[in-house]
Amino acid sequence: MLQKTLFFFVLLGASFTARAQVDTVRASTLPGPQRAEKAYNSGLASFNAQSYPAALASFDQAIAAKPDFAAAYTNRAATRYELKEYAQALADYDQALKLEPGNYAGYFGRARAHEAQKELTEAENDYAEAVKAKPDYAPAWYNRGVLRFEKGDYQAARDDFDGAIKADPKMAYAYHDRASTQQKLGNYAAAAQDYTQALAVQPDLLSALLNRATAERRTGQLPQALKDYDAYLAKKTDNALAYNNRGSARFENKDYAGAIADFSQALQLDAKYAYAWNNRAAAQLKLEKFADAAADASAAIKLKPDYAEAYLNRGHAREMLRQADEACQDWRKAAELGIAVGNNYAAAAGCAGEAAE
Repeated sequence: MLQKTLFFFVLLGASFTARAQVDTVRASTLPGPQRAEKAYNSGLASFNAQSYPAALASFDQAIAAKPDFAAAYTNRAATRYELKEYAQALADYDQALKLEPGNYAGYFGRARAHEAQKELTEAENDYAEAVKAKPDYAPAWYNRGVLRFEKGDYQAARDDFDGAIKADPKMAYAYHDRASTQQKLGNYAAAAQDYTQALAVQPDLLSALLNRATAERRTGQLPQALKDYDAYLAKKTDNALAYNNRGSARFENKDYAGAIADFSQALQLDAKYAYAWNNRAAAQLKLEKFADAAADASAAIKLKPDYAEAYLNRGHAREMLRQADEACQDWRKAAELGIAVGNNYAAAAGCAGEAAE
């Protein structure tokens, strides 16, 4: 009985082992394309969940099962981009485009990888290929426009932002950046219109409020500019530039006390903001606070020793403080740094010495 019992258990063990082997064999011998698709879909799910190492492992499996799987190379490249593995991402995009020439997603992704490596000419060329392959793909137009804007090719940048808007009329950033390009081209009214359109599409795009105020100042619309500065600063109170710019608008509106308050707030946020020091000096001069003006201009010069406007303002303040020699030195220095009118002030005050060239 004992032997039969042992034999019975051995047979059961053999039976379970056989079943396990059969199941394992079936799992490992799925057709390659089916395994590739399964791994690929798993990679997409991990990528969308921002689990990039898991996505990378799945795309590796997909490519191992199907070496000519162009979409897997493209998405592995995108994953490597997110992992900041830019060189490997470029290699994958190259392979994807060999397998599937003319794929706009491959060109667009490779452009971004080139851009991340500061290879801007290559990036611009790939964005151009993406646009050629898919003319209604707004991100390619937009990204190329940004590259062209940053290198100072404003007309070409505006054309690209036009293309982005045509492809996607709801792309707020394209309106915003076209507006900034219009400002660079001196088209301030058109810029204000584009900032307005950007805000219509995306009301919380606060930079459009700030930049529209600048365009409105350029066209002499101070009340509208001040209203935009107020709206911006009601929502974002930690921006020294915004306080400085509203201070400048208040200065232009002859609200010198309000301007000083804004420049002071800018300096509370950023004590090394040389322009705010000088701007407050100019407002102090208007209110005949000459000692304060001289001190503020000196602070600006300490931070920015080649700041011509600060020398000019300090010269005015020192003249009113009866510091004639120091005023003359400041005006001459301003002229030396490019503000020729400094020589005129020096000459009118009877300053000794030759005019700065």
